[in-house]
Amino acid sequence: MNRMSWLLVVPLALVSALSVPAGCVEFQSFNYDSSPNTGGAGGEGGVGGGTGGTGAAPACTTPADCPDNECRSGGSCNAGKCEWTTVQASGTPAGTPVYGDCKRRECGASGAVTEVDDQSDKYDWGNPCYKDACSAWTAPQPDPLRQCTAWGKAGLCDTSFKCNECTGDGDCGANKCVVSIGKCVPAHCMDGVFESLDGETDLDCGGPCAPCAVGLKCNQRTDCDREGTCMGNPKVCLEPNCNDGAHNGDETDADCGGACAQDMANPKKCAETQGCLVPDDCQTGFSCKAGTCQP
Repeated sequence: MNRMSWLLVVPLALVSALSVPAGCVEFQSFNYDSSPNTGGAGGEGGVGGGTGGTGAAPACTTPADCPDNECRSGGSCNAGKCEWTTVQASGTPAGTPVYGDCKRRECGASGAVTEVDDQSDKYDWGNPCYKDACSAWTAPQPDPLRQCTAWGKAGLCDTSFKCNECTGDGDCGANKCVVSIGKCVPAHCMDGVFESLDGETDLDCGGPCAPCAVGLKCNQRTDCDREGTCMGNPKVCLEPNCNDGAHNGDETDADCGGACAQDMANPKKCAETQGCLVPDDCQTGFSCKAGTCQP
């Protein structure tokens, strides 16, 4: 799987991107392998039902032709027909479900394992601006006009996976809308004058204004675009990186996930309970469920 950028998201190369508010975490897009390794077809009694899917016992010549599975046990071959000492009732859940594939495995006729459509088992990206999907390995789709939290205030998702507090000045009352980041700011933030007494850390940025670009002055990292590091004397905004101790850039948690997880030389994947977007953001042994790495 290769990551690639689209509007609002930061690719592996960490191109400049807009600051994304808390509650609408900045995520990145992906090129997905259209043929993920889902495994071959099951044998008799495997997914799809095999020869037991019709309800009749499958033909056999030896006990090996009558394998056990999650739905039946004690297989034997009698007079050319498979028999089992224990067969679970049709509809009984079979095995451990696969999270987010919109399917469930259950017992069918003659103890065959079948797959049934289950739209309640969708992959949750952990971001309201992403539509739940039937796979973590398919390109995500936006969920426009869904309610979300932008800059600590009520907002709406757009078609670019971004949560906006505003889309125009009319949404901001006496304030102004910085449309590129969907944030309402005081009018002085857009007057072309540096006003430190009003909270600006550099010209029309920082504090209550839009975040400052790399190289501009800051007091803290929240003054910086993508919440990059604020360091130096005087303090200036620096690019986010995978070792700055902060959850910024396209990371899914502090210094892990996103581009940090894809660093071939030193991949930094997220531990249990840390944030994620896709399974690759999590350490081995954990899956990404509803935006969190879980066992």
